Amino acid sequence: MKSKAPKVSIKDVAQAAGVSIASVSRAMNEGTGNVSEATRQKVEKAIAELNYRPNWIGKALRGHSNNTFAMIISSIQNNFFSAVAWEIERRLNDEGAAMLLFNSNENMQLQDRCLEEIRSRQVAGVFMLCAVDSPNLKELAEHTPVILINRQIDDLPDLPFVGIDDRSAASELAKAIMRENDGPIALIHGPQTSNTSRARLDGFRSEFEREGRAILPENMIEAELSMESGYACAVHLMNTAKTPYSAIVCGNDQIAYGAYRRCRELGLNVPQDTAIYGFDDNPLNHWLAPWLNTVSVPHVRYAEEAVERMKRLVNGQTVENAILPYDIILRR
Repeated sequence: MKSKAPKVSIKDVAQAAGVSIASVSRAMNEGTGNVSEATRQKVEKAIAELNYRPNWIGKALRGHSNNTFAMIISSIQNNFFSAVAWEIERRLNDEGAAMLLFNSNENMQLQDRCLEEIRSRQVAGVFMLCAVDSPNLKELAEHTPVILINRQIDDLPDLPFVGIDDRSAASELAKAIMRENDGPIALIHGPQTSNTSRARLDGFRSEFEREGRAILPENMIEAELSMESGYACAVHLMNTAKTPYSAIVCGNDQIAYGAYRRCRELGLNVPQDTAIYGFDDNPLNHWLAPWLNTVSVPHVRYAEEAVERMKRLVNGQTVENAILPYDIILRR
Protein backbone atom coordinates (compact mmCIF):
# COMPACT_ATOMS: atom_id res chain seq x y z
CA MET A 1 0.00 0.00 0.00
CA LYS A 2 1.29 3.44 -0.90
CA SER A 3 1.71 5.85 1.95
CA LYS A 4 -0.31 9.03 1.79
CA ALA A 5 1.69 11.97 0.43
CA PRO A 6 2.31 14.68 3.01
CA LYS A 7 0.08 17.73 2.69
CA VAL A 8 1.79 20.66 1.01
CA SER A 9 1.39 23.94 2.87
CA ILE A 10 1.87 27.54 1.85
CA LYS A 11 5.05 27.47 3.93
CA ASP A 12 6.45 24.75 1.63
CA VAL A 13 5.63 26.88 -1.41
CA ALA A 14 7.37 29.89 0.13
CA GLN A 15 10.50 27.87 0.89
CA ALA A 16 10.60 26.36 -2.61
CA ALA A 17 10.17 29.78 -4.22
CA GLY A 18 12.63 31.47 -1.88
CA VAL A 19 10.12 34.13 -0.84
CA SER A 20 8.03 34.95 2.22
CA ILE A 21 4.63 33.44 3.00
CA ALA A 22 3.13 36.90 2.59
CA SER A 23 4.57 37.12 -0.94
CA VAL A 24 3.03 33.77 -1.83
CA SER A 25 -0.34 34.94 -0.52
CA ARG A 26 -0.16 38.17 -2.52
CA ALA A 27 0.89 36.33 -5.67
CA MET A 28 -2.09 33.99 -5.42
CA ASN A 29 -4.68 36.63 -4.66
CA GLU A 30 -5.29 39.56 -6.93
CA GLY A 31 -5.91 42.87 -5.22
CA THR A 32 -4.20 41.98 -1.94
CA GLY A 33 -0.93 43.80 -2.56
CA ASN A 34 1.79 44.43 -5.11
CA VAL A 35 4.19 41.67 -6.07
CA SER A 36 6.82 41.71 -8.80
CA GLU A 37 6.39 39.63 -11.92
CA ALA A 38 9.58 37.73 -11.09
CA THR A 39 8.24 36.80 -7.67
CA ARG A 40 4.89 35.80 -9.15
CA GLN A 41 6.61 33.48 -11.61
CA LYS A 42 8.69 31.87 -8.82
CA VAL A 43 5.54 31.26 -6.81
CA GLU A 44 3.61 29.83 -9.75
CA LYS A 45 6.53 27.51 -10.57
CA ALA A 46 6.73 26.27 -6.97
CA ILE A 47 2.95 25.74 -6.85
CA ALA A 48 3.08 23.65 -10.02
CA GLU A 49 6.07 21.58 -8.91
CA LEU A 50 4.64 20.87 -5.47
CA ASN A 51 1.07 20.36 -6.76
CA TYR A 52 -0.10 22.80 -4.11
CA ARG A 53 -3.81 23.31 -3.61
CA PRO A 54 -4.77 26.69 -2.07
CA ASN A 55 -6.07 26.34 1.45
CA TRP A 56 -9.52 27.17 2.73
CA ILE A 57 -8.36 30.39 4.38
CA GLY A 58 -6.98 31.75 1.15
CA LYS A 59 -10.21 30.95 -0.67
CA ALA A 60 -12.48 32.27 2.04
CA LEU A 61 -10.57 35.51 2.53
CA ARG A 62 -10.01 36.42 -1.10
CA GLY A 63 -10.91 40.09 -1.23
CA HIS A 64 -10.85 40.32 2.58
CA SER A 65 -8.52 42.91 4.06
CA ASN A 66 -7.00 40.58 6.64
CA ASN A 67 -5.93 36.96 6.92
CA THR A 68 -5.29 37.31 10.65
CA PHE A 69 -7.33 35.64 13.37
CA ALA A 70 -7.41 36.42 17.09
CA MET A 71 -7.72 34.41 20.26
CA ILE A 72 -8.59 35.60 23.74
CA ILE A 73 -7.42 33.16 26.39
CA SER A 74 -8.54 33.42 30.00
CA SER A 75 -5.10 32.65 31.44
CA ILE A 76 -1.88 32.15 29.54
CA GLN A 77 -0.43 30.65 32.75
CA ASN A 78 -2.75 27.65 32.45
CA ASN A 79 -0.73 25.11 30.47
CA PHE A 80 -3.85 23.33 29.25
CA PHE A 81 -5.13 26.56 27.68
CA SER A 82 -1.67 27.29 26.26
CA ALA A 83 -1.60 23.84 24.64
CA VAL A 84 -4.96 24.46 22.95
CA ALA A 85 -3.83 27.90 21.77
CA TRP A 86 -0.59 26.49 20.37
CA GLU A 87 -2.43 23.76 18.43
CA ILE A 88 -4.83 26.28 16.90
CA GLU A 89 -2.07 28.72 15.97
CA ARG A 90 -0.02 25.92 14.41
CA ARG A 91 -2.90 24.94 12.17
CA LEU A 92 -3.54 28.52 11.12
CA ASN A 93 0.16 29.08 10.42
CA ASP A 94 0.26 25.99 8.22
CA GLU A 95 -2.53 27.54 6.17
CA GLY A 96 -0.68 30.84 5.78
CA ALA A 97 -2.68 32.76 8.37
CA ALA A 98 -1.57 34.42 11.60
CA MET A 99 -3.10 34.57 15.07
CA LEU A 100 -3.05 37.39 17.60
CA LEU A 101 -3.16 36.24 21.23
CA PHE A 102 -4.77 38.22 24.06
CA ASN A 103 -4.99 37.36 27.76
CA SER A 104 -8.18 38.32 29.64
CA ASN A 105 -7.29 37.06 33.14
CA GLU A 106 -10.97 36.10 33.61
CA ASN A 107 -11.75 39.83 33.75
CA MET A 108 -14.76 41.23 31.88
CA GLN A 109 -13.34 44.75 31.54
CA LEU A 110 -9.99 43.49 30.31
CA GLN A 111 -11.70 41.14 27.86
CA ASP A 112 -13.72 44.05 26.47
CA ARG A 113 -10.55 46.08 25.99
CA CYS A 114 -9.03 43.14 24.12
CA LEU A 115 -12.14 42.93 21.96
CA GLU A 116 -11.93 46.63 21.15
CA GLU A 117 -8.37 46.12 19.91
CA ILE A 118 -9.43 43.06 17.93
CA ARG A 119 -12.28 44.97 16.31
CA SER A 120 -9.92 47.78 15.27
CA ARG A 121 -7.72 45.24 13.50
CA GLN A 122 -10.66 43.80 11.52
CA VAL A 123 -9.58 40.21 12.02
CA ALA A 124 -11.20 37.41 10.04
CA GLY A 125 -12.42 35.50 13.09
CA VAL A 126 -12.04 35.16 16.85
CA PHE A 127 -11.46 32.10 19.04
CA MET A 128 -12.62 32.61 22.64
CA LEU A 129 -10.91 30.15 24.99
CA CYS A 130 -12.88 30.29 28.25
CA ALA A 131 -14.64 33.58 27.55
CA VAL A 132 -16.53 35.64 30.08
CA ASP A 133 -19.82 37.34 29.23
CA SER A 134 -19.19 40.95 28.23
CA PRO A 135 -20.93 43.69 26.18
CA ASN A 136 -18.24 43.84 23.51
CA LEU A 137 -18.41 40.10 22.90
CA LYS A 138 -22.10 40.32 22.07
CA GLU A 139 -21.42 43.22 19.71
CA LEU A 140 -18.46 41.56 17.98
CA ALA A 141 -20.35 38.31 17.46
CA GLU A 142 -22.96 40.14 15.38
CA HIS A 143 -20.55 40.75 12.50
CA THR A 144 -17.42 38.61 13.12
CA PRO A 145 -17.12 34.80 13.23
CA VAL A 146 -16.64 33.70 16.85
CA ILE A 147 -15.95 30.22 18.23
CA LEU A 148 -16.32 29.49 21.96
CA ILE A 149 -13.91 26.89 23.35
CA ASN A 150 -14.20 25.05 26.68
CA ARG A 151 -16.84 27.43 28.07
CA GLN A 152 -20.26 28.45 26.82
CA ILE A 153 -21.90 31.82 27.45
CA ASP A 154 -25.45 31.61 28.78
CA ASP A 155 -26.55 34.83 27.05
CA LEU A 156 -25.04 33.77 23.71
CA PRO A 157 -26.42 30.26 23.18
CA ASP A 158 -26.18 30.48 19.39
CA LEU A 159 -22.40 30.93 19.26
CA PRO A 160 -20.66 27.72 18.11
CA PHE A 161 -19.04 25.84 20.99
CA VAL A 162 -16.24 23.26 21.15
CA GLY A 163 -15.93 21.38 24.43
CA ILE A 164 -17.09 18.41 26.47
CA ASP A 165 -20.16 17.66 28.57
CA ASP A 166 -18.64 18.96 31.80
CA ARG A 167 -21.54 17.92 34.00
CA SER A 168 -21.42 14.34 32.74
CA ALA A 169 -17.64 14.20 33.11
CA ALA A 170 -17.81 15.49 36.70
CA SER A 171 -20.51 12.96 37.52
CA GLU A 172 -18.41 10.12 36.12
CA LEU A 173 -15.33 11.29 38.03
CA ALA A 174 -17.39 11.48 41.24
CA LYS A 175 -18.35 7.82 40.82
CA ALA A 176 -14.68 6.88 40.52
CA ILE A 177 -13.84 8.97 43.59
CA MET A 178 -16.46 7.23 45.71
CA ARG A 179 -15.27 3.81 44.57
CA GLU A 180 -11.74 4.59 45.73
CA ASN A 181 -12.37 6.69 48.85
CA ASP A 182 -14.65 5.98 51.80
CA GLY A 183 -13.47 8.84 54.04
CA PRO A 184 -14.26 12.57 54.15
CA ILE A 185 -14.04 14.41 50.83
CA ALA A 186 -13.30 18.09 50.21
CA LEU A 187 -14.38 20.00 47.11
CA ILE A 188 -12.57 23.09 45.79
CA HIS A 189 -14.67 24.21 42.84
CA GLY A 190 -14.23 26.97 40.27
CA PRO A 191 -16.02 30.34 40.22
CA GLN A 192 -19.79 30.37 39.87
CA THR A 193 -19.48 33.05 37.18
CA SER A 194 -18.15 30.34 34.85
CA ASN A 195 -20.65 28.17 32.98
CA THR A 196 -18.08 25.37 32.91
CA SER A 197 -17.34 25.56 36.65
CA ARG A 198 -21.07 25.52 37.46
CA ALA A 199 -21.60 22.44 35.30
CA ARG A 200 -18.73 20.62 36.97
CA LEU A 201 -19.91 21.57 40.45
CA ASP A 202 -23.43 20.42 39.65
CA GLY A 203 -22.13 17.10 38.34
CA PHE A 204 -20.00 16.50 41.42
CA ARG A 205 -22.66 17.46 43.97
CA SER A 206 -25.50 15.61 42.27
CA GLU A 207 -23.58 12.35 42.10
CA PHE A 208 -22.35 12.52 45.69
CA GLU A 209 -25.88 13.31 46.91
CA ARG A 210 -27.36 10.51 44.81
CA GLU A 211 -25.10 8.02 46.60
CA GLY A 212 -25.90 9.43 50.04
CA ARG A 213 -22.48 11.02 50.43
CA ALA A 214 -23.30 14.70 50.09
CA ILE A 215 -20.32 16.98 50.67
CA LEU A 216 -20.90 19.14 53.74
CA PRO A 217 -20.83 22.93 53.26
CA GLU A 218 -17.80 23.27 55.55
CA ASN A 219 -15.88 20.91 53.24
CA MET A 220 -16.61 22.91 50.10
CA ILE A 221 -15.10 26.20 48.92
CA GLU A 222 -14.98 28.32 45.76
CA ALA A 223 -11.61 29.13 44.20
CA GLU A 224 -10.29 31.09 41.28
CA LEU A 225 -8.87 28.94 38.50
CA SER A 226 -5.26 29.22 39.65
CA MET A 227 -2.62 27.39 41.68
CA GLU A 228 -2.41 30.24 44.16
CA SER A 229 -6.13 30.20 44.85
CA GLY A 230 -6.16 26.41 45.05
CA TYR A 231 -3.42 26.56 47.64
CA ALA A 232 -5.17 29.22 49.73
CA CYS A 233 -8.44 27.29 49.67
CA ALA A 234 -6.70 24.05 50.62
CA VAL A 235 -5.02 25.83 53.55
CA HIS A 236 -8.41 27.04 54.78
CA LEU A 237 -10.17 23.68 54.40
CA MET A 238 -7.39 21.59 55.91
CA ASN A 239 -6.86 23.95 58.83
CA THR A 240 -10.53 23.76 59.79
CA ALA A 241 -11.26 20.11 58.96
CA LYS A 242 -12.39 17.98 61.89
CA THR A 243 -10.84 14.84 60.37
CA PRO A 244 -8.24 14.43 57.59
CA TYR A 245 -9.61 14.24 54.06
CA SER A 246 -9.21 11.03 52.12
CA ALA A 247 -9.65 12.98 48.87
CA ILE A 248 -9.66 16.55 47.60
CA VAL A 249 -11.69 17.18 44.45
CA CYS A 250 -10.67 20.24 42.43
CA GLY A 251 -12.42 22.21 39.69
CA ASN A 252 -9.37 22.07 37.43
CA ASP A 253 -5.75 20.92 37.45
CA GLN A 254 -4.41 24.35 38.37
CA ILE A 255 -6.41 24.30 41.60
CA ALA A 256 -5.20 20.74 42.21
CA TYR A 257 -1.54 21.81 42.02
CA GLY A 258 -2.15 24.30 44.81
CA ALA A 259 -3.89 21.67 46.93
CA TYR A 260 -0.98 19.30 46.38
CA ARG A 261 1.49 21.86 47.71
CA ARG A 262 -0.52 22.22 50.91
CA CYS A 263 -0.66 18.45 51.38
CA ARG A 264 3.10 18.22 51.03
CA GLU A 265 3.60 21.04 53.53
CA LEU A 266 1.56 19.03 56.04
CA GLY A 267 3.68 15.93 55.44
CA LEU A 268 0.90 14.03 53.68
CA ASN A 269 1.73 11.51 50.98
CA VAL A 270 -0.29 11.93 47.78
CA PRO A 271 -2.15 9.79 46.88
CA GLN A 272 -1.52 7.34 49.75
CA ASP A 273 -2.79 9.63 52.52
CA THR A 274 -4.91 12.02 50.49
CA ALA A 275 -5.87 11.54 46.85
CA ILE A 276 -6.24 14.61 44.65
CA TYR A 277 -8.55 14.88 41.64
CA GLY A 278 -8.41 17.58 38.99
CA PHE A 279 -9.97 18.40 35.64
CA ASP A 280 -8.52 19.06 32.13
CA ASP A 281 -5.36 16.87 32.19
CA ASN A 282 -2.62 19.36 31.52
CA PRO A 283 -0.25 17.81 28.92
CA LEU A 284 2.58 18.09 31.47
CA ASN A 285 0.81 15.93 34.07
CA HIS A 286 2.36 12.76 32.71
CA TRP A 287 5.80 14.16 33.50
CA LEU A 288 5.26 16.43 36.48
CA ALA A 289 2.11 15.29 38.28
CA PRO A 290 1.91 11.47 38.21
CA TRP A 291 -0.08 11.67 41.45
CA LEU A 292 -2.99 13.58 39.87
CA ASN A 293 -6.23 11.83 38.94
CA THR A 294 -8.16 13.91 36.43
CA VAL A 295 -10.58 14.19 33.53
CA SER A 296 -8.59 14.19 30.31
CA VAL A 297 -9.96 16.78 27.90
CA PRO A 298 -8.80 16.31 24.27
CA HIS A 299 -6.91 19.56 23.63
CA VAL A 300 -5.73 18.50 20.16
CA ARG A 301 -9.30 17.68 19.13
CA TYR A 302 -10.39 21.04 20.53
CA ALA A 303 -8.01 22.73 18.09
CA GLU A 304 -9.03 20.56 15.15
CA GLU A 305 -12.73 21.10 15.67
CA ALA A 306 -12.38 24.82 16.40
CA VAL A 307 -10.39 25.48 13.23
CA GLU A 308 -12.75 23.35 11.15
CA ARG A 309 -15.74 25.30 12.44
CA MET A 310 -14.00 28.60 11.86
CA LYS A 311 -13.45 27.49 8.28
CA ARG A 312 -17.18 27.05 7.81
CA LEU A 313 -18.06 30.32 9.51
CA VAL A 314 -15.62 32.30 7.36
CA ASN A 315 -17.23 30.70 4.33
CA GLY A 316 -20.65 31.88 5.48
CA GLN A 317 -21.92 28.48 6.63
CA THR A 318 -23.74 27.66 9.86
CA VAL A 319 -22.12 25.21 12.27
CA GLU A 320 -23.18 22.97 15.12
CA ASN A 321 -21.53 22.59 18.50
CA ALA A 322 -18.80 19.97 18.88
CA ILE A 323 -19.25 17.98 22.11
CA LEU A 324 -16.16 15.80 22.32
CA PRO A 325 -15.34 12.62 24.27
CA TYR A 326 -13.25 12.66 27.45
CA ASP A 327 -11.40 10.10 29.57
CA ILE A 328 -11.16 9.55 33.31
CA ILE A 329 -7.47 9.23 34.23
CA LEU A 330 -6.76 7.44 37.53
CA ARG A 331 -3.04 7.48 38.26
CA ARG A 332 -2.94 6.15 41.82
